[in-house]
Amino acid sequence: MELAYYYDMEGNAAMKKILDEDFFKRLGPVVREARIVGFDKDGFYMYIKAKDELAAETKEKLANTPAKLLEGEEGEAVIKVFRDEAEAAEAGMGAMFG
Repeated sequence: MELAYYYDMEGNAAMKKILDEDFFKRLGPVVREARIVGFDKDGFYMYIKAKDELAAETKEKLANTPAKLLEGEEGEAVIKVFRDEAEAAEAGMGAMFG
């Protein structure tokens, strides 16, 4: 399951502390500034790819944090950006070692 979250600049310090917990370190979320990945927003997008049970636990842990789960068109658009980034990185590594 893939999840996309957004949190604003004011929530950054709190989210850094949360993402420093062992659960999230093992999960390995990818965080990018919204403007860097092409969105006209101040804040951060977070992408998480996990098995269903870990995704459910992630939703619970992030429920009362500055991070808001993105659904619908916005969520799909953010997930697509992160997928494309990962595919481009894989293609680059394949070219280096292929």
